[in-house]
Amino acid sequence: MKRYSYHEQDYAFGQLMLSLRMQIGLTQGGLAERLHVHRRAVAGWEAGSSYPKADHLKELITLAVQQQAFAAGREEEEIRALWKAAHQKVLLDEAWLCDLLALPAPVPLSPPHGTPAAQAAAEPAGRLF
Repeated sequence: MKRYSYHEQDYAFGQLMLSLRMQIGLTQGGLAERLHVHRRAVAGWEAGSSYPKADHLKELITLAVQQQAFAAGREEEEIRALWKAAHQKVLLDEAWLCDLLALPAPVPLSPPHGTPAAQAAAEPAGRLF
């Protein structure tokens, strides 16, 4: 396994971070604000020139799970791959991961498109004849 130092760029990791941020739907600044880091930190991760600290990576993973940014049914596999790619000095917290993946799925605020409930909601209300 190739080890990357902070002096050479890890383009694969950078692409992984960029893809995840795009799946979440945030700008570099928006992600930085959510993770309480500087935008340059996010830019460095995406350039493959640095790796996030474990606590920032956990916050990112939590956000990605909440936003359903990982492939359905492959969340655990993708989280483990991300943790490994980020060259963390600490092991992935198994209890934390189990609790995170046990969170209930988000409830949509509107009925799914094409269902009778969605069609009823789209019709103008209060027609009197």
